[in-house]
Amino acid sequence: MRKRTWFMITLIIAVIFIGYGYTKHVENNQYYQELLSQAESAINDQAYQTAQVDLENALKKKKDGETAQIYLKQVKFYRQGLHAIQKKNYQRAQVKFQKAAQQQDGMQILVSRATAKQTELQEVLRELPIFERAYRRAKILSTNYEYTASNTKLAVILGYGNIKQAYYSEIYQKAQKLQTYNNRILTKLGYHVDSGVSATDSSATDFLPGSSSSKTDAASLKKITAKQVKQARRDLTKEGVDAHLFSDTQVKQVIQEANNQGVSVRQIAREFK
Repeated sequence: MRKRTWFMITLIIAVIFIGYGYTKHVENNQYYQELLSQAESAINDQAYQTAQVDLENALKKKKDGETAQIYLKQVKFYRQGLHAIQKKNYQRAQVKFQKAAQQQDGMQILVSRATAKQTELQEVLRELPIFERAYRRAKILSTNYEYTASNTKLAVILGYGNIKQAYYSEIYQKAQKLQTYNNRILTKLGYHVDSGVSATDSSATDFLPGSSSSKTDAASLKKITAKQVKQARRDLTKEGVDAHLFSDTQVKQVIQEANNQGVSVRQIAREFK
């Protein structure tokens, strides 16, 4: 009788523990799903630090939670990419975003965002060295009193469509400051400078050293044909000058200056490289 009683007690205790274990498992799984859902919402809201905490907590409830593990890796890579951008380490950022985008079975919205960041950074890494070279050349030209030529070089920077993005803030500020200095000197020298116009317009107008639109012989410009303008644009392009920055009248000014100096358009263009 006593043995049977102990057997029943043991059986009841076992059932209680099994039931508790099952209940705990269900409860943990429920918490895991809730935290996973919270992390997804945080990612949608670009609250990546919050998402990372939610995913780490989810894995405390379910250590083998594969989805949470994948999302956590992806979020960490993405956050590392953002941190690298803050430090202006764009190459490192590009690598981190690539890893976030390539995370197998990762969250699609992060794949899309990381891919977009990669594309953005490819452009930044391509354009920044060009802008830095252009600025250095513009600085030298300004130091040599060639303020109009310096402004033309700055047009490469200031005329860029995405120049106001945070990536370019430093070079943008330097270029603006130098252009303002150049324009102030040109104004004192009697040249017409419209400081309120866009970078491309003001710099293009100042293309020719020692000359301005007011000094150009209007009659001579009229004699320059459309065919000559077209050829001049090709010559400018061959010398690495963006001919699209200049109107037909401004290209004619370049041609006129070349004629005045007895040189080719390409030789004139080389002064601004």
